[in-house]
Amino acid sequence: MVQILILAGVAAFLFWRLSIVLGIRTGFEKTVDLKIEDKPKNEQVDIENIKSDSADDDISDYVDLLSDSGQQLKKIKDKENAFSVQNFVSGAKNAYEIILMAFEKGDLNILEEHLASDVYEDFKNVVIDRANNGYTVDANFAGLREIRIRNVVFDEESMNAEITVFFKCDLTSVVKDKNNKIIEGNSSKVKAHTDTWTFGRIIGIDDPSWKLIATGE
Repeated sequence: MVQILILAGVAAFLFWRLSIVLGIRTGFEKTVDLKIEDKPKNEQVDIENIKSDSADDDISDYVDLLSDSGQQLKKIKDKENAFSVQNFVSGAKNAYEIILMAFEKGDLNILEEHLASDVYEDFKNVVIDRANNGYTVDANFAGLREIRIRNVVFDEESMNAEITVFFKCDLTSVVKDKNNKIIEGNSSKVKAHTDTWTFGRIIGIDDPSWKLIATGE
């Protein structure tokens, strides 16, 4: 009998210690709900709207989205998803310096690479005439001041796109005769120079390069 009481006491003691460590479930404990609730429909991300907003921003950073040029650029982007106005402007900046300096220095190989055939012939004639007269040009590109898209034309039937861009830059230019005498310009004087060029390309083809197809004031 005494042994039974002792065992009962030991069991009660162990149960009391275990309840302190683990706690006692009463049936009213709160449970953790691990279910991840679906995002309400009105808070879900609309991928198409994001793409549309991004495309509109790419245009409106350079021209009024509602202008004729803005709408033409939008049509170009609809036909060619990879087209970016930002990338076009960046490429136009580089092309402008390359073409301008190639013309000043008479580098026909570079001009032929970047110009449409008829424009190239006009540039080549000036370069050859200059060389025949013994004139040489020493020019340095000092930096681009301004670049603006002035007009955009896109023919959806032919897929031909033309973008006219205004450039304003700083450069030094000196023209010397065959006796190395300066006949025009000043190597120490930076002057402002402006051009309005039109670049053309067929949208949707594998070749992404734009060619200079027209020049103007």
